Amino acid sequence: MKKILAIISFFVITGSLSAQTGGKQYVEIKTSAQCGTCKAAIEKAVGSVEGVKTADLDLDTKVVAVKYDGDKTTAEAIKAAIIAIGYDADELPANQEAYEGLHSCCKKE
Repeated sequence: MKKILAIISFFVITGSLSAQTGGKQYVEIKTSAQCGTCKAAIEKAVGSVEGVKTADLDLDTKVVAVKYDGDKTTAEAIKAAIIAIGYDADELPANQEAYEGLHSCCKKE
């Protein structure tokens, strides 16, 4: 019985804390980044989306980790910013015209 109460208490407390944090969200998006130029461009584009708090691209995994305010933006809007500058974002392909304008080192092999 004590274990059940402890578990219920944990979920009540956790739920209360998440309600107090507002719309804080986190998403990881797989990109087609290739180099440091890609990293800088993607982090800048994602960072310019209203509500984005942080964006950090790991070049080894090609995944950008984004913390954002869910009351101001969505994961879909963040992906749209990435594809608009010529990179894939998860299942969404890059804008072809923007992709053609990338440096040769930034294009997929």
